[in-house]
Parts: sequence; C-alpha cells; structure tokens
Amino acid sequence: MAKVVLDAVGGDHAPTEAIRGVALALHKGYVQPADLVLVGPSDRVRQTMKAEGLSADIAVVDAPDMLEADDSPIDAVRKKPRNSIVVGVGLLKEGKAQCFISAGSTGTCVAAATVGLRCLEGIRRPGIGAIIHGEKNPFLVIDVGANPQAKPEHLLQYAIMGAAYYRGTFGVDNPRVGILNIGSEEKKGSPLVKEARALIKQAPVNFAGNVEGVELFSGDCHVVVSDGFTGNVLLKVSEGVAEYLLRTTFAVMKQTGIDDDKVERVMAEVMPRVDYSEYGGALLLGVEGLVTICHGRSRAPAFSNAIRFAIKALSAQVNQHIVQAARAAASTTPPDGAVSP
Repeated sequence: MAKVVLDAVGGDHAPTEAIRGVALALHKGYVQPADLVLVGPSDRVRQTMKAEGLSADIAVVDAPDMLEADDSPIDAVRKKPRNSIVVGVGLLKEGKAQCFISAGSTGTCVAAATVGLRCLEGIRRPGIGAIIHGEKNPFLVIDVGANPQAKPEHLLQYAIMGAAYYRGTFGVDNPRVGILNIGSEEKKGSPLVKEARALIKQAPVNFAGNVEGVELFSGDCHVVVSDGFTGNVLLKVSEGVAEYLLRTTFAVMKQTGIDDDKVERVMAEVMPRVDYSEYGGALLLGVEGLVTICHGRSRAPAFSNAIRFAIKALSAQVNQHIVQAARAAASTTPPDGAVSP
C-alpha cells in the first residue's frame, strides 16, 4: 500500500520543485518509489517527472481541477472536487495511503481534511502544529492557523496532542507544555487563555504555565499552545524577523571584509536553525491519517523533508499516542471541559 501522497501542483513553485523534492527524498533514501503517489493533472505531472528524470514507475492519480488563489476553501471542496488536495485527502479516507503532503492553500487543506477525514477519538477540533528551532531545543507551536476562534477545550486538546506528538517524534518522555500569554503571571491573559490554562493544569501533561513571546526561543518549553490566529501571527512574524536579521547580518559581514568562506561557514551553521524547510511542513494534528501542510514558498528541500518527517510521524504512531493521551485526559478532566471546583 502506498504510504505517502504528495500534492504535485500545490505551492508557488510547483510542480517543478515538488517533483525535485520527491527526487531528493528518493536520493536520500527517505522513501521508496513504491511508497509514493503524486496527485495533480496527470499529463502535467508526468511531463514534469520526465523533465526532472523521475522514474515513471511512481504512481500518479489524476486531479484535473486546478485551484486559483481566490478560491475559498469551501468553493475548492464543493465546486472543484477533483482538485489535488481533495483527491489526495480522499486517498487517505479510502485507506489507500496514510500520509498526505501539500504546499497548497492551508484553508483548503484544513477544510478537506476536516470534511473528508474523521477527527481522532476524543478530539473535537484539529490544530496545525509547526516545529520551530529554539536555542535549547526544537519546540512545537499549536495551533498556527487551523482554528482562529478556539475555545478553551480546544486549547486543552492542543496541549494533549502537542505533548503526544513531541514525545513520539522527538523521544522526550515528559515534554514541557506552556500556553502563549502576555505575561508569566497566572492572573494575566484573555478569558480564553485563563480558562484554557485552568483546564490544562488538570490534564495529564507536564504543564509549565504561561509563556511570554520573548521566552519562546530562549526558553525550554517543548510545546507552546495558542489559538490559531495568534499562532499564525507568531509564525509569520518569526519568519519575517529571521529573514530580516539574516539579510542584515550577512550584508554587514561582507561589508566589513569578512572572508567569504567564513561567511559561508556561519550561514551553514545558522540557516538550518531558522529555515522553515528544515522540518518540511506542519502536521494537522487531530484527524485520522497524517496531513502535512507545507509553506507556499516551499522548494525541493522542504518537500523532501516533509516526506521524511511524515514517515517519521507515521513510524512513531503519533495518532495512536494522541488517542491514548486523549483517553487519559478524559478520565481526569471534568465533562465538557468544565473546571473542577
């Protein structure tokens, strides 16, 4: 059975960079040809595969409906049901694959997965978890865009899912979980954050309390919980600041006469820590099957790493760990997310 389905036409630089990413993943041994399926307009995908020297033995599933930038997620699902995202998610629903990867519209990926795949047992709302490289360790931010109007019980479930994912993927037995807030004091925060904090304190996770934005990259939390709106802003601001600082720093290094080889050595050390392509994409946690949402600007290394981490999450049985953690939380958390007196 094919394990990984890749949206070959999703993203700003698809299909060329998506196909190159597949070739890179094959070259590095992350995946075998028999474990891959590409989705998109078959003629276009096959032509690009041939141009990039990719084996014709890799399966291609036709998805002729092309999405436009102004297509809403609902329109994409209902009016263009044969687009690459819906078709790819459908392969998971039919049990023909276990992982789906796309650099297409985040909203459409979330909508297609929410409609086409059932939520895991004990999970009400899926969340997107993005890995960011911090000073002490990589940390997971969940949610970064799936659920902009979250409820306290959703943030509770994000804490549970995030801890289960981190434990299974990075091998940390008891990951520290924090909730993004405007201050470290317990009384600070919006009603949403205060209520969610009270719930997470009762959950079977290693809760570290509030985490301020300034503490994210220098702190030691492994999982940071947020609503989708705030998490998405955090992610994009972090990307923008990192790119600005890199451009400025390397420009100044060259202006001051530092040798090019030394500049290259610094770049080689720093870039993997700030480059979104290092982890490939963000998992949509909480749905049956594994759905990875890549950056729209993804190029070959990002697609390759997305394949690598999707297979790693599959091998780590992330969804099984989430279900087990949700069951454990259900036995300790009051019904309907109410806080015990």
